[in-house]
Amino acid sequence: MLEDLSLPVKLYSCRVRTVREEMSKADAAILEDAVMNPAWPCKTLQNELLKREIKLSDTVIKNHREKRCSCWKI
Repeated sequence: MLEDLSLPVKLYSCRVRTVREEMSKADAAILEDAVMNPAWPCKTLQNELLKREIKLSDTVIKNHREKRCSCWKI
């Protein structure tokens, strides 16, 4: 009866994915390219996005870039 009992896996929403889903397809593609491009330092990208009123921290960008967020676990 309880053979398949296991701890549920909780996936936390990635802020990059959340912001990307609110954008047009063209903007979402540009954002994803910039986030995944190692030529963009995370802090510089954060500052440039903030100028455009998009709030993504450098830590969130780094975690997404290094595939340590929920986007890569689903």
